[in-house]
Order: sequence, then structure tokens, then C-alpha cells
Amino acid sequence: MPLVCLSLTASTIAENLAVLDRYRAKIDIAELRADLLDPSEAFAVRDFPLLANVPCILAVRRKCDGGSFVDGEGRRLVMLAKAIAYARPDQSANYAYVDLESDFRVPSIEEACHTFGTRIIRSRHYVSGMPADLDEAWAELAAEPDEIPKLAVTPHGAGDFARLFTWASSLPAGDRIIIGMGEYGMPSRVLAERLGCRISYTSAIRAGLPGAAPGHLDPSTLEETYRFRELDRETAVYALGGGTNVLSSKTPQLHNAAFRAAGINAVYVPIPSGDAAALLLALEATGARGAAVAVPLKEALLPYLSRRSPEVDDIGACNTLVRENGGWTGYNTDAQGFERALLEFLGKSDIRGLGATLIGAGGLAKAVAHVLARLGVRAAILNRTVSKARILSQRYGFAYGPCTEHSSELVAGHSDIIIQATSVGMDGERQGDPLDWYDFTGQEAIFDLIYRPERSLLLERAAISGCRTTNGWKMLRYQSAAQFELWTGLKPPASYSA
Repeated sequence: MPLVCLSLTASTIAENLAVLDRYRAKIDIAELRADLLDPSEAFAVRDFPLLANVPCILAVRRKCDGGSFVDGEGRRLVMLAKAIAYARPDQSANYAYVDLESDFRVPSIEEACHTFGTRIIRSRHYVSGMPADLDEAWAELAAEPDEIPKLAVTPHGAGDFARLFTWASSLPAGDRIIIGMGEYGMPSRVLAERLGCRISYTSAIRAGLPGAAPGHLDPSTLEETYRFRELDRETAVYALGGGTNVLSSKTPQLHNAAFRAAGINAVYVPIPSGDAAALLLALEATGARGAAVAVPLKEALLPYLSRRSPEVDDIGACNTLVRENGGWTGYNTDAQGFERALLEFLGKSDIRGLGATLIGAGGLAKAVAHVLARLGVRAAILNRTVSKARILSQRYGFAYGPCTEHSSELVAGHSDIIIQATSVGMDGERQGDPLDWYDFTGQEAIFDLIYRPERSLLLERAAISGCRTTNGWKMLRYQSAAQFELWTGLKPPASYSA
């Protein structure tokens, strides 16, 4: 089981100790990032292990390695020497580890480490990419058997992550640390056990401090959302593939809580990817048994599927993958989740003849249009790219138009329900109100499929006008419950509806 390490990034020893106390019950080890300390505290690092009362790593990371230290190697050498060479009889008062880069070879420091029981983590940080030859880079780090090699790289996409994960999984057993930094490397922090890692690093993100490295998770998130201490070699992996916004999705909380409630040894983790083929490589590398699919891949994955459910063929988009017979079967649970949430919102089981405006023509909008047609709703589709709205509307005999003020009369004639199915207004996406040119009468029911933020600009303006409003949270829960059933064959736990 990898150790959970809290990287401490505050500017003073006192602040770092306060953060450590906040997370003490959730971690095994603490890393003092001495390069982030105020200069006045730089030489106070010697006493930190005694004050911390947990095993500690000392790191004085240079800027070229992704850290902040710029004062030169002479000063850094003095800091390391004062922290390590003056050991105390009580080993717990000394640093358990020190992180030294592969090009930092100082016999006196290394001898002090060996003498006083401080293990060397021999590291290399590729802050802007990945080495072309991972074996060659690793050989340099793993040359000394009593040191712990640490390779931290920065994948630039799911394809890079797949290459890293496949390579690391093939290494022989032994103490090691392998990290994918940044957004595309984040899954490596959750799946550290699969990589044979000795340590998984975290930061106090919730405390408002900067992360010690790109892609760090909060210790509470690692334990509570991703069930980190429950993962083992038999843990089944499920994933969420899509753009980098998948990293802020709430589906990991939903699915991982459901796995726990059902007693299933499984974990669900985001794998960011804007490329369908690269996502499938990453799923293969991690041995994933299934995946949820988010924008922009709901349509792009279709050519790669071995089999499609009837709903996928009817809708033209896929949001769920299941590994079957060596290939991927595609399903669509967006339609099921949207229909249930829509009828609950309207408080009706029969909405035939109502007029609806659908904003968007992408993969999610396709599932919505499919449901509206099946329920007998009169609909108009608006989209920035009018040709996409036309193509989707022609499938169901709907009206269509641009998402501009030129469609005001079209909306007015289809205004019982207005459904927003684009990413406009979502946290981290293009901000705004896609209908800012339309004046609500107060009689419309507004369903914005965004759930981050809880109330978008569109919903705020509609509520002020007296409209009934709802966001996409219920839809997300309901379509996620259907995914759980496809992946496990079990009835979804009540947690999906809570």
C-alpha cells in the first residue's frame, strides 16, 4: 500500500504544522517543501521532523525542477547539510527521506544520509513533457539499490499517460515513485498502487494553499472520494473520459460511493482526453472495465466501438463504454437520465404537444432531442453552427435556427420548456448566458443541464423573471445510476437518488 504524503507548501514552519495537524489522520508522511519557505525560515528546517511527529521528507526543489529555489547550489547545499548532517540520537527527530535530484551528487550529504538513516529519494522532474526513452531515464535514477528512484513526468495527453502507465506497470517489484504531473497525469496519483509506487503525494488544496505540484489532490479527496486505502491489485478500474473538465466532475463521488455501498472492489477515476483513440489507449493501459464518456468524445468514439446499443445508433452519441469480449460496447444513458429528470421537473408523465427549445446540437443535445421526439414534444433546435442544428432537427422533423436574437420568435413559439445542452456557463468553460437576447415571460420552465455552478447565469436570470428552473444534477445522478447497472449488473444503490 503506497504511503500518503502531504506536501507542505506554506511559507512558515508554523503554518505548515497547522496544515499538517488538519490532515494528520489522513496521511502517513509529510514532505517539507523548504524551497517555498520565507528566507528567514530557511535554516529552521532542522527541527521540523521533531515538531511534526510524523516521518518527513525534505525537499529543496530548484525552479528548473518545478520548485521555487533560485538562490544557487551553494546555499541549497548548506540548507541540506544543516538539516541532515546534524542528526539526533532519536531517529524520529531526523528526516526519514531527502529528495535529491539525479544531477545532485554530493558524497558528504549522501554519507550523512547513510550514517543517520535518512533514505535518499533520487528524483528527476520533467516539468514540460516526457523523456523519449523512459528506460534510459529510469536507469539513471535506479542505479543505487539503497535509494528510491523517483520519476515525475508531464504527460501532454491521454496517449502520453497510456505510455507512462504501460511502461511503469512492466517494471519489476521494488521501491519506486512514478508520477504523472499535471491534468493528464492526475490518474497516476489515484492508481499509485498499480504502478508499484512507494508514495503518493497530495497537497492541502482545500486549505487555500498552492498545490505542491500540478495535478495534486487533497488528502481528504484521495481517501474519501477515491477510496485510496481500499485499492489493491484486484481493484476494478472504471473511468471518466473527456476534456479536462472531467477533473471537476462530481461523478467520482457518485460512482465511488456506490461501489463502497455495494461492497464492490472498484474505483472510478477521471482520465482527461480530447482524443478518442488516445482515451482508449489509456483505458487499455489501466485495464479499465468500463467508462463514462463526456464532451467532446460522445460522437468521436463511435467508429471505435465493437458493438453499439440501439440507443446509440438512434441517438448518434455514446456516453458509456463496457468492456466486452475484448472490445468496447457503447451505450447511451444520457437519454434515460434526462427523461426521468425532465418528467420529475415538470411533474407530468405526458408532455405531448408541449413546445420546447433545445439549445445545442452536440452529443448531449442529441440524446435530449431523441427523448423530446419520443415524448411527442414540438421542438426547435438552436445552435451557434446552424448547419448542425439543421441536421439534428431534420432527423425528428423539428424546427431550427441560430442561437441569436434572430430566433426570438422561434423560441416564443416553443417556450413551454427551454433546455440548455451546451457547456456555456459551466465552470472552467466559456462563460455567459446563451439566451441573453431572449426576454423570459415567467411562464417558461428552464432546464439547464449544467450543474457546475449550481445556478448558471441563465438560471439566475430565468428565476428573477419568475420561471421554474432546474439544473442538471438529477439528470447526472440518474444517468450515472444506469451506468452502474451496465457495469456491474446490479441494481443501483439508493445513493444515486439521495
